[in-house]
Amino acid sequence: MVWRDDSTALVLRHRDRPAPDFAPLVAHGYLAMAESPNPMHRLWSERRWLKLALAHGCYWHRCTFCDTCLDTIGRFDPADAKTVVDWMESAMAQTGQRSFHFVDEAAPPPLLAAVARRILDRGLEVEWWTNIRFERHFTPALADLLARSGCLAVTGGLECATDRLLALLRKGFDLTQATRVMAAFARAGVLVHAYLMYGYPTQTAQETVDALELVRQLFAAGFLDSAYWHRFALTVHSPAFRAADQLGIRILKTPPTALLAMKFRLASRAARTPRPLRLACAARSTTSCTAKVCAQTCAAGLSFVCPAQSWRAASCARPQITSATTFCGYRGTRSQAPRIRCRVSMLVWNGSSFNTTP
Repeated sequence: MVWRDDSTALVLRHRDRPAPDFAPLVAHGYLAMAESPNPMHRLWSERRWLKLALAHGCYWHRCTFCDTCLDTIGRFDPADAKTVVDWMESAMAQTGQRSFHFVDEAAPPPLLAAVARRILDRGLEVEWWTNIRFERHFTPALADLLARSGCLAVTGGLECATDRLLALLRKGFDLTQATRVMAAFARAGVLVHAYLMYGYPTQTAQETVDALELVRQLFAAGFLDSAYWHRFALTVHSPAFRAADQLGIRILKTPPTALLAMKFRLASRAARTPRPLRLACAARSTTSCTAKVCAQTCAAGLSFVCPAQSWRAASCARPQITSATTFCGYRGTRSQAPRIRCRVSMLVWNGSSFNTTP
């Protein structure tokens, strides 16, 4: 591949690109693993997804935290529905797989509707999911159409989850509109995952608490199946970076020598032999239990060592940990989460402690 910076060169339209070549992919050579009981996380990790893009860039490209200056975001160039479904049929013929992930930053509602109709007209049996915006064009009728075409799940950015911050983020919708969209997909039988954000400039503690309460209510109402909070990170190609002064952000200039020193320290640390992993457990009795990794003892790679003289069957039973992965916002009405008899309260790795409340 050769890169040439030529502003006069013709730009290849997304619709004119050839179908992706999945022929070298050994699709059946991948293990299906569940990293979490969260239904959306299981969907991501247990299934094999063929990746396709409905469009180049984002049709909205206005969110203040996003890298809208980059061509991959700011230049919107969609394919047509026929081309997308042709790509899907080509991928199915090459791999024998029928599960697709449309990797768009935000899938355009009109294009999704057209693709769904093409899938139904051709009688294709496929499954797919994508990222959307919780905007007004996703009506109950459209949600039902997408579900009938094979849509299993949608993900969308609810971000700071307050109307003031949604306006500041230039999301283009408010909480009432977002709730209508989530309800429409939930009633159509489509899983809904929300990306959430904390730490955006000017966000108050009360707004953070209000966002938590709103998300709790969305889970309780059955409109949300999964959610995850991400800490705001400022990127140089975002509108927020250009408006740093207005947002009260102070940009710290890191000298190159400091970056080199940091890289050297990380490389030196990685070269050391890591200490054993210890899990400090809060058992039912006052006797404290610890655990360390030992791949030779059980399939899960965990062996447990108790500092007490013996394991007590009644009050300090040997812990059975079926999943040590933390997850956020799991609503356990569709499937039950595995139970952990000994609650893992802290993870100690290389001398650093991390709270791991499962």
